[in-house]
Amino acid sequence: MQYTEIDTRLGVTGYTINGKEAHLTAVRGRDSELEIPEYIEIAGEQVRVTDVGRKAFLSDKYLHHLVLPASVESIGDWGLAGCRNLESVTLSRHTMLGNGTFKDCEKLNRVILCGSEAAPDSMKMAVGGDRSQRDDVSYLLAAVIRLMNDRYLFDLREAGSSEWYKNWDMRMRAVLDESDEDGFSALIACGEEDYEGKDGNLDTYTSFRRKRKVRICMIRLLHDNLLGEDDRRIISDYLYSHRAGTDMPETWTVVREEHGDSEDHYRLMCDLGCVDPGNIDTMLNDLGDSHPGMKAFLIRYIGEESSGGFLDDMML
Repeated sequence: MQYTEIDTRLGVTGYTINGKEAHLTAVRGRDSELEIPEYIEIAGEQVRVTDVGRKAFLSDKYLHHLVLPASVESIGDWGLAGCRNLESVTLSRHTMLGNGTFKDCEKLNRVILCGSEAAPDSMKMAVGGDRSQRDDVSYLLAAVIRLMNDRYLFDLREAGSSEWYKNWDMRMRAVLDESDEDGFSALIACGEEDYEGKDGNLDTYTSFRRKRKVRICMIRLLHDNLLGEDDRRIISDYLYSHRAGTDMPETWTVVREEHGDSEDHYRLMCDLGCVDPGNIDTMLNDLGDSHPGMKAFLIRYIGEESSGGFLDDMML
């Protein structure tokens, strides 16, 4: 077999050639964006790229966005593991994934499926089965990896079908039903504290678990295709109960710390009633000098509500 390297903008990609097939086996350099071609040229001939090899991108700290062609049929074990800054990946619905393909991809926000003609029939027929719905699927697929810890739900072929949404929401409800203290004693006993802080403190641990629930609820409300009314009410109530000014304000903490300039997240809080005269000062003080655009958004929102709602009620 022949090995060849192709220059990228800030590095190289290495391919092992086997007949008419090219296997991507190594990536080196500092590229933040990579689009792998469907064909590469070897000695004047076009050779099709058919797979990504085992550990090909392992621990690439520079990669943020990756586009794989529809010709890629598989990604080997830990092919993208440890790419802690990877934000989006585009791949075919028919790509087979090895073990731990996206392990420790902590910032993965979108898994974009190319080849919409391969979408499940139920996705094609569903209301909103268009670009908007495909966008929802890309975010919810990534959330499966980042938040849900359910390998069977990361189903590229069925993603976007009504059954897949049903299973996604079932898993979401199961996570919300878990006690915030579940697993703490076992982690401490085994010395495997895998949560922010890692200080062996129960309050830190339970807050960590509530933040995970908040993230799941917010991503589902922001991408709410086929979300049932009962589930909408449950997750809306959960976010409202953890708004700023409560004893456990994880909804506000997640938005402030992780989505500081995302108007969509601030607007969602407002739509859920999580912003009111009782907590607006706390929120503005927490923001301090950071995120001036979002501070202005909150002040404008309170002003609009006060002109015909909050202040009138208070005066009465």
